[in-house]
Amino acid sequence: MIIFFIMLGFVILIAVMAVLVLWARRRSKGAFVIGALFSFFAPDPTLEQKIVMVEKAKTMQSEEDEQDGP
Repeated sequence: MIIFFIMLGFVILIAVMAVLVLWARRRSKGAFVIGALFSFFAPDPTLEQKIVMVEKAKTMQSEEDEQDGP
């Protein structure tokens, strides 16, 4: 039964993608809005790298502050 729902979800996903492609080819405003929303809510692939860079910068700044002294 669970395989049925997985397959159904996959078919629905393919159908939605096909409709979006048709809308985009006709330059519909709906396609642009949906694309903008998808890109707005998509996860940032470099988020972890940015977090590591910020943490390194903070530690370097705190080390410099400690070396300067009060």
